Amino acid sequence: MDHASRLEIVEAENDELRERVVQLEELLGFRTLTPIEWGLTPKQASVLGFLLNRPMATKDELMTALYALDVDDPPHQKIIDVFVCHLRRKLRPFGIEIRTVWGQGYAIDRPQRDELKAQLGAAA
Repeated sequence: MDHASRLEIVEAENDELRERVVQLEELLGFRTLTPIEWGLTPKQASVLGFLLNRPMATKDELMTALYALDVDDPPHQKIIDVFVCHLRRKLRPFGIEIRTVWGQGYAIDRPQRDELKAQLGAAA
């Protein structure tokens, strides 16, 4: 097999892997498009998407999801509290509440999660 044929195969595999990463990020909620008026940063939108796709998220789960690739220099786990604090402040005017599950993590109650997912899905 010549160099050009091998390169073509590798490029096809890379394209397939990129598509699979996109699919996984969508399932995790990391490709959640939020209204511009919410003013969320990409990381804040990822945290919100993560919360929308599960009954509750622990700080460890959020850290792993957000910083799994930063193994050499991950931020302190307190950053999750900061993200949630900023999210609460930005989303409060829109009636969105992130609840603390004491000793476990954070959650958005099911009825509100379902409503938000429907709204965000319709907007996308």
